[in-house]
Amino acid sequence: MGLAATAAQAGTQMVGSLINGFSQSASAKAQEKLARANAVASNSQANAAIDQGYLNAQRDYQEGAQKLGAQRAQMAANGVVLNSGSALDVQDATGRNTGLTVGSDLYDANVKAVGYRNQTASFNNEERSERATAHNALVGGAIQGVLTGASSFAGKWDDMFKSGSGGSFGASDGSEFSSSDPFGGSGTSA
Repeated sequence: MGLAATAAQAGTQMVGSLINGFSQSASAKAQEKLARANAVASNSQANAAIDQGYLNAQRDYQEGAQKLGAQRAQMAANGVVLNSGSALDVQDATGRNTGLTVGSDLYDANVKAVGYRNQTASFNNEERSERATAHNALVGGAIQGVLTGASSFAGKWDDMFKSGSGGSFGASDGSEFSSSDPFGGSGTSA
């Protein structure tokens, strides 16, 4: 195979490696965008979980207040003294139960939000990883292209010189320079 054909083959291999690197990089960039979108969605879900928890807590607090008001009204209508004895115990229990329900609403919302925030962190890590993969694919494709092309070309170049078809920088007698070498010889002084 001639030098031009070898150079063309090396160039083709180099371009193939570059295209492969670009393709891998594009795939990693698409994964990076997906991870970023997932992180945004997960963060939104965390905020929604907190908001829903506050709404549930407000609803449960209002229901508890209504229940307590109904109890007080019923007891007062029956002539029960509201500020002592079992009437007060019933009201205290209603207040404690309302507080526990409200606290449970807020706790559950925070647990959900922490889960979503952890997902957000995971997606952010995935995004950074894919960004690095995209960069490395470009650099790796370029380096592989250069090395593959140079290696292929160098091997063919070496074969041509060993076979004697590529010219001669060395003399056939084993000396470093041939007599036809323009850079060899004793030179002249000016």
